[in-house]
Amino acid sequence: MHPVLFDFGFFQLRTYGVLVTLGVLLGVWFAAKHLKRFSIPENKVWDVAVYAMVFGIVGARLAFVIQHWSYFQNHIDEIFKVWEGGLTFYGVLLGVIPILWAIWRYRWNFWAVLDATIPGVTLGIAIGRWGCFFNGCCYGKPTDLPWGVVYPEYSEPHLQFGGVPVHPSQIYESVGDAILFLLYLYLLKRYGQRRPGVVGAVALIFTPLVRFLVDFTRAYEPNAYILGLTFNQWIAVGLMLSGLLLLTYRLKATPSEG
Repeated sequence: MHPVLFDFGFFQLRTYGVLVTLGVLLGVWFAAKHLKRFSIPENKVWDVAVYAMVFGIVGARLAFVIQHWSYFQNHIDEIFKVWEGGLTFYGVLLGVIPILWAIWRYRWNFWAVLDATIPGVTLGIAIGRWGCFFNGCCYGKPTDLPWGVVYPEYSEPHLQFGGVPVHPSQIYESVGDAILFLLYLYLLKRYGQRRPGVVGAVALIFTPLVRFLVDFTRAYEPNAYILGLTFNQWIAVGLMLSGLLLLTYRLKATPSEG
């Protein structure tokens, strides 16, 4: 656990913030490079991305606060301390609003944007989850597996479970999404130009699937479960079904149909 990357005395550069920011920037960079093939200017993509990031961060923090309201109702001053960790991934869906607006306003190819956005988000998660790992948040349940992680005494995992090893759930998700991102790159090179939307739809199935599976190892409060699954798992199910419907639709479309 290494929550602070650099401590300048008057200012701390936190590992979580650096890695999450790096993940977001690389995700946008990937999206901009891909959309350039469809004559969408990179500067426009970055402009829209700024608004999408703001909406996404607000949504991710809001979702986290709602899920942990029993804590925040007694610590109102900590609600806005995003740099200390505490973002629920699916809350970033709020960032879709500026993207949809741009598709309508600039008449961008919706399917190309889907191909760029979901793999880009996957890349961002793969990097950002390491920030969670070093920050000691989004940790897993106790485990007796040899790669279980023991967090230091002052950490939240230690306070909850004591000095027992827990699943490195953050790393599970990071590795899973890194593998998927490489797969998406391969698929985009083969099908991205001929069948826009197919890779994005596939990503909308498999990226949430990774989160769905990882959540079985994640530590959650008892009230986080609905019919045996976490709130995030139910959202993952909804996204996977949406991806399946989109994939079916795009496979029926003729090649290069926009």
